[in-house]
Amino acid sequence: MTDHVTIRETLEYTVPLQGWENGDFSHLTHLDATSIKSVLREIIDRRHEPDYVIGLDDDRQVHILYADGAEVFTHRSHDSVIAHFRELTGYTGQLELFDDLADPDKSWNL
Repeated sequence: MTDHVTIRETLEYTVPLQGWENGDFSHLTHLDATSIKSVLREIIDRRHEPDYVIGLDDDRQVHILYADGAEVFTHRSHDSVIAHFRELTGYTGQLELFDDLADPDKSWNL
């Protein structure tokens, strides 16, 4: 299980102006600072990203999609489980398919 936290932090920092007294200060950053302190720190977002695993159950002859260890989808067709996984996650990468959508028994008769 992967959790993500977005934190907003406001920093206050002091930068020596050696030679920049009358110039544009927009280029100065906290990396130029001699002292830095955090003025405000708050969690503005928290989200959970489930860990997905595709497995199979030989006794039931089904392919299974698990999210965080819990069964969320089952089907005799491996490709149907892959399609459901893509639907849930938006994953567009390459995955091996069995071409068993039309014949869900195909993957069990290998």
